[in-house]
Amino acid sequence: MTIGDRLREERNRLGMIQADAAKACGLGYTTYLGYEKGERFPGADALQKLHEFGFDVLYVVTGVRNGSALSNEDCSLLADLNQADEKGRALAVTMMRSLLDTYKRLS
Repeated sequence: MTIGDRLREERNRLGMIQADAAKACGLGYTTYLGYEKGERFPGADALQKLHEFGFDVLYVVTGVRNGSALSNEDCSLLADLNQADEKGRALAVTMMRSLLDTYKRLS
């Protein structure tokens, strides 16, 4: 399996389309498409940005899954959270913590 194959696999795992992945790493669509086709390879900056959106970059580069990788649902939730602006993220985190505190008290 190639780096491009693993990029595609990670993108699909996160429920993203190619245009979303290109935007996530700050690249044009055709550049990202070249990554998945194996015509070019992502640099460190692109890999860092993909990591921020939930991609298991260790897996993309080496083919070895990160033992601490999140579930698909968790990764998808984090990817959505990362797409929100600072105010939206702060609101989401505050609400989640409040819900979890309430759940703990009721359990």
